[in-house]
Amino acid sequence: MNLLRDFYSFGELQILSEGKKGSSPMRVRGLFQEADTPNGNRRIYARNLLDREVGRLQEMISERRLVGELDHPQSEVVSLSNASHLVTGLEMDGNKVVGEAEILNTPAGKVLQELLHAGVKVGISSRGTGTLTPVNENGAQNFLVGDNLKMITWDMVSDPSCQGAFPGLQESTSVNEARDNIVNGLDNYTAERVFLASLKRALRRN
Repeated sequence: MNLLRDFYSFGELQILSEGKKGSSPMRVRGLFQEADTPNGNRRIYARNLLDREVGRLQEMISERRLVGELDHPQSEVVSLSNASHLVTGLEMDGNKVVGEAEILNTPAGKVLQELLHAGVKVGISSRGTGTLTPVNENGAQNFLVGDNLKMITWDMVSDPSCQGAFPGLQESTSVNEARDNIVNGLDNYTAERVFLASLKRALRRN
């Protein structure tokens, strides 16, 4: 079983509630995932699988247990110490998974809220487990996600259009290209972590 982490643009992110002091929490709505089309990692999620997983997760949503993290988790286990949001709604709209989330009043949640208030473009990263089968279509190799897919959650990340430089997202590159991608990815990741750590410290002082 592979840990599947795939990045999507949040599209036109709709802020349902600003979540200012003394009011209800910030709530957002947007595109969480797409089916039947290769994503940035050249993975294809069949619509029936995403439909099944959306249905399976409804109980967790109703019990307020579907928590997501900020940044790039590498584990199948959701770390509550880094929880930034609670997924409060998931539905299929054609081949798209549309979701809603409530931004939590946690350290990571406060960072996410400040980023959204500042107009920073935020993306969504699906996290799940499953197997991959190579498929060739029109001369391009993609990877079909297997029936054993198990979605874990959706995490908030920096703009997915920049994620191509992160290690592991480009499965078929030359050695030199892979090395360059890894170096650039580590540089970007380090800079991002430093920024988030500084912002967390600033928020604690306030």
